[in-house]
Amino acid sequence: MGFCPPKGVRPPQLEGKRTGRPKGSRNFARIWADAIWGYEHRNAERGNPPSQNARLWWTFASIYPDEVEEFLRDFRRI
Repeated sequence: MGFCPPKGVRPPQLEGKRTGRPKGSRNFARIWADAIWGYEHRNAERGNPPSQNARLWWTFASIYPDEVEEFLRDFRRI
């Protein structure tokens, strides 16, 4: 078995190199996917949303389609 440094100490071969995402960064892809699903299915009858967030976005988009479209376009997601 190779060298196992103490917790919080980087192995010497990784010193000075960035690995993975920076600390504190997050991935919001699932949330955006729900928002886009809700907007794209806004005219459909009571469908089967993939999550509760998608159901919420579907409700918003069916009641306020222009505002949701503007919100998504501002963030360049559709």
